[in-house]
Amino acid sequence: MADQKQILIVDDDPAQCEILSQLIGQLGYQAYSATDGDMALQVFQERGIDLVISDIKMPHMDGMTLLQKIRSLNEKVRVIILTGYPSSETILKTIENDGYTYLVKPVKLQAMTQLIEKAFNDPVDED
Repeated sequence: MADQKQILIVDDDPAQCEILSQLIGQLGYQAYSATDGDMALQVFQERGIDLVISDIKMPHMDGMTLLQKIRSLNEKVRVIILTGYPSSETILKTIENDGYTYLVKPVKLQAMTQLIEKAFNDPVDED
């Protein structure tokens, strides 16, 4: 499928990457995974990534730093932040850094499915 959407999953937990990769494949999308921010940036630049799903707490480069770097490369790509530690600070940082939204871990697969579909169906702001 030439127009298949490509989704990048970034989480330092390989099991979480695998679960989400399987879900994304079942939805008919191409999944890529990275276990750290540097690897994620490399994949992001090499592939035509349409959506990024990233954990917020990771060693070396956290999800917010990754979000900022992705924004510097592509202002339009949607980024969903995952957090096991929901707080008003997480919400504010996600909004301030133009994250699409966030989801609390453990991720409910039905909620993730709905969020992915919503991300692809919401119009991207045109300047």
